Amino acid sequence: MPKLSKFFILLTLLISLPASAQPVEYFTDNGYGNPVSTMHHPCAEFVDGITYLTYQGPHEDPYVSTYNHTTQKWTGPFKAGVNPMGREQDAIDRDGRVDNHGRPAMIVDAKGYIHIIFGGHGGSPDLGVNQNGTPGRGKQTHAVSKRPHDITEWETLENISPFGTYSQFVKMDNGDLYLFFRHGSHRSNWVYQKSIDHGRTFADPTPLLISKPQPQDPDILDAWYAWFAKGKGNTITASYVYHPCGKGDRHTKDRHNTYYMQLNTGDNTWHNAPGQHLTIPILKEYADKNTLIFNTQGGRANHGTCRVDENGNPHIFFRHEKGHARYYRWLGDKWQQPVTIFPGNRSQDGDMIVHSPTHVQVLLRYNTPTGSHVGYFTTTDGGLTWKKENPIVSSNTVQYNPISAIARNAHPDARLLIAEDVKGQQHQYHHMILLGDNGPVTRPLEETKNLGNRLEHVLKIKEEK
Repeated sequence: MPKLSKFFILLTLLISLPASAQPVEYFTDNGYGNPVSTMHHPCAEFVDGITYLTYQGPHEDPYVSTYNHTTQKWTGPFKAGVNPMGREQDAIDRDGRVDNHGRPAMIVDAKGYIHIIFGGHGGSPDLGVNQNGTPGRGKQTHAVSKRPHDITEWETLENISPFGTYSQFVKMDNGDLYLFFRHGSHRSNWVYQKSIDHGRTFADPTPLLISKPQPQDPDILDAWYAWFAKGKGNTITASYVYHPCGKGDRHTKDRHNTYYMQLNTGDNTWHNAPGQHLTIPILKEYADKNTLIFNTQGGRANHGTCRVDENGNPHIFFRHEKGHARYYRWLGDKWQQPVTIFPGNRSQDGDMIVHSPTHVQVLLRYNTPTGSHVGYFTTTDGGLTWKKENPIVSSNTVQYNPISAIARNAHPDARLLIAEDVKGQQHQYHHMILLGDNGPVTRPLEETKNLGNRLEHVLKIKEEK
């Protein structure tokens, strides 16, 4: 049958469907605030033909959905727990404050149970004494599905530190789970907890990156922002940036320099890129000497993501001045000098896929004068040059912001999550998109309506004020 005839048949079928059954490019309407981020990861995983995913919904609570790639059917969303920060404040209008640090991270364990970590921005002072950092808000919470591969019912396990934020899960090939997080608010250490029984118990937090007062100015602490992921075999990568954290009015968002190290989970030892053994936990002076990739000389750098090639060598991008992504890779004996992937602005964020030591794709959200886009940038010469591919999605009425890291074991049709931020809207609810290489995974319109009358009620109150 000619392609044109197929097109008109499909168009006729779509026109004949009731409006509620026609597919839309988003799977729900109840993403709230900044529903996902690359820092809270992974927020999706592909297992046995199904993509499991999580995001922040109403009251900053975690919600979970699934997409079956065989039947092309969606399930959910279902609420997986209660975020205490969403009870302290529930700002719906555009100018209202949403904390967002309690966004969920998710992993599916070797037995099929789904684990969600959410709800913390360092932990409120009434939770007790935090030996590794300063108090904040909320409570880092661990929820697990009551049955394998079933997202409909959840229970909370009291087996992790409540003082975490920027929760990040790593699952090893033997089923061991590692949970990395900042152990408190801004002026706190980074730590990890390990589980060898599929998340039913975790060892006590192990300090990793130490936050400490600067000798020349005790009101400013050496602090960090870090990103962890599974490397090759039994390794875990850690890429991070330095944050000089001032008190009160002296606090800024400045972040500098780029660093790398990795954990060998087999013998529990840490090494830098050349393979030299590291003494843990790490202080700023030690990091500068042993794990520094690039000194930004006071210029800003922010976290990106890190993936490894078939040789276990890391490929990383960090967001430098004005937010544009700069790519690094380890050549076996030294770091390749950073290369800008695409000149731009602070809108850039995303993740990468390493096909080989020289063939890498970075999946970014970015802005141009024509609008907001999400698409691939490709190198085949080890990052020396980059080609901008045609965007997967583009809009001049919607900002694709924020974006998640790539799903664990991602299916090509379901790489990551993005939120639609419609220009001019007066509230903080967003359509959520599951994006693959060929575009968004669609869903019938009626199935995406999960807000009920909540939005209308809130906007009515605002109008009355």
